[in-house]
Amino acid sequence: MASFFSTPEYNVFDYRPRYFDSEKENRKERLRHLRIEKGKNPDIDSEEEVRPGSRIKGSFRARMSDRKYRKRSSAIRFLIILGFLFFIAYLILIADLTSVINYLS
Repeated sequence: MASFFSTPEYNVFDYRPRYFDSEKENRKERLRHLRIEKGKNPDIDSEEEVRPGSRIKGSFRARMSDRKYRKRSSAIRFLIILGFLFFIAYLILIADLTSVINYLS
């Protein structure tokens, strides 16, 4: 059942590692010098660098928008059903249905 109060959503985080790998930096620098010697562009890495958390960042946003859409559609569905039930209750309790009953019989 839908709630009347919205619950807080989870925050997206930006993970940055707190360590320094000197061997990796030295390896990158050597590869850069080798690319310069071969006459290639030194700024383009042959290996695509993957940062920790890079795949996580986009997936949270996609799921959040999907969750918001489902939440909105369930609220609309709830209001339509509630309106229909109020209409039926109005017909049963308040409206004069004698003309409809005479017409059907």
